[in-house]
Order: sequence, then structure tokens, then C-alpha cells
Amino acid sequence: MTNIPVQWGRRVKRIEHDNDGVTIYFEDGGSAKGDILVGADGINSVVRQHLLGRPAAELLNVVPLATVVGQLELSGEAFQRQLALGHSGYMLIRPDLGFIGFAGLHYVHPDGLSACYYWNFMQVDPSIADPDHWLKTASQQEKLDFVLESIQGLSPKFREIFEMTKAEHVKQETHVWRDLELESLGLPEGRVILMGDAAHAMTPFRGEGGYHTMIDMFILSEALGELHSTGRFKDIIAVQEAAAGYNRDMLKRAGRAVRDSRNLHADAQRFGPDGKPLVLEIVPLPDVEIVLGRAIEA
Repeated sequence: MTNIPVQWGRRVKRIEHDNDGVTIYFEDGGSAKGDILVGADGINSVVRQHLLGRPAAELLNVVPLATVVGQLELSGEAFQRQLALGHSGYMLIRPDLGFIGFAGLHYVHPDGLSACYYWNFMQVDPSIADPDHWLKTASQQEKLDFVLESIQGLSPKFREIFEMTKAEHVKQETHVWRDLELESLGLPEGRVILMGDAAHAMTPFRGEGGYHTMIDMFILSEALGELHSTGRFKDIIAVQEAAAGYNRDMLKRAGRAVRDSRNLHADAQRFGPDGKPLVLEIVPLPDVEIVLGRAIEA
């Protein structure tokens, strides 16, 4: 973040914007003024709430997935076997068995010999947000027993991470996935602009959230760069035109990704920043020896 004056720990309290500029008021009593405000403050965006006048609770959609989450420590050969399946994680999309699974590497310990892993076991369930859903009252052992019974159709190498899990490794709280799709609602065309999860939060399983945030950044940077090079930041008509073009393309592109990520069990097509389908090549992991605890030499 070279030459960017980052100010940590400042929280937005309210925003005022008109044709002449934007003023942000912070909870610490301070304020800041500018020509453009880019709200990149996540799924519970305060900037979005002020822009649209609606809290996150009214805009976020419940994703119909009942989820059990486990987290455990692995070391030695068990750690190596998981790395061989996926160097950072892997999906188990098994509609024939009635569930979707994900196992991921959370972090590696400094010794390089052990790591923290987590897994998600998910089933399509439109009633997950109900206050009396069984996951809200089930014990950790009951959740684990349900998962272990459901995965019996998997091969042993994929069952292993679940079967090494103890009841105390299962998360007690019920995880409810939520996403955000604003294409039908639209966004105002002005000096406050949204990007990333503030505009199109999606489930992480297709790996597209970060991708679309970067695409937002590239396209928005180009639009703002054009305003800067032509000296038209003060021209509200030019700002509105730039915001309208960005919003239109962003909401269409990312909205499709939100819907595809919600239906992660489907083999949905991925699309590039130009709206055209991406041609993806499946590349197998290289067949190399996995050695733990060895530093990588430059």
C-alpha cells in the first residue's frame, strides 16, 4: 500500500453526499471529505446502509444450506495425505449422497510439521433459518454422528478428515450462509460507489468472491482514472455517467456469480470481466513428494 495514508481503526458513523462531494463522519468524532467514496467495507457494509437506507438484515439472502463445521489439528502422515488431496483445500460435490463437502487448510504451524484444518458438511435445506431447526439444538456429538453416517459412501481417503474429528472439534454455533444480490434493486449513480462484498457478497466455494472484487477494482480504477486525467471529478454529470456504467456492468457480472455460487452443486459456467464465458482447463496436481518442515529455498 505504498503512498496510501491508511488510517486503521476508524469506523464510519454517517455519510453526507451531494453533487459537490462526499463527507464521512467517524465514530471517533473526526471526519473526511472527498470527491468519491468507494465502499469496500464487506458484507455488513455501513456505506451501503447509508447509500440505500436499508440495513444488511433487509438485503442479505439466506442461502438454503444446512452446515456442520469441524476444525482439527493434523500432523505427520495425516497432514501429508490431506495436502496430497488438495494443496489448500478440495470440494466434495456428491448429489448422489445428498451432501456437499469442503475441506481446507486453515494455517500451517511455524514448525511446518502440523497444521489446522477445517471442513464443512452441507446439505440443501430451505428451513435452515428456522428458529427450531435441529442443528440449533443438536449436541456436538449428534452433529458429528450425523455427518459420519452421511459420508459412508465416500472412499476412505475422503472420509479420513471427518473420521479423525472428535465431537469437541465440531462448532457449537449453527452457521447460516448469506449472500447479496443487488441487480434487481439497482444502485444510485453518484459520488458513493460500492465494490466487493459490499455490492455482491457470495458463498466462497467457487472461489469467485475475491476474483470479482479484483475485477471491480480494475474497472473502477479505469473509470476513476479517466475522470482524474480529464479533470472532471467536480463535474457531477461525468461522475454519474462513470458510476452508471460501472454499476450496470458490475451488478450484471457479479450478480450472475452470486447466483452460481449459491447453486454450487451445479457445474455453472464462469464469466470474465467482459461478460464472455471463460475457458477453463482442469490441471491435475503434480505428482511430487510432499515433505513437511522443510524451508523453501529461493
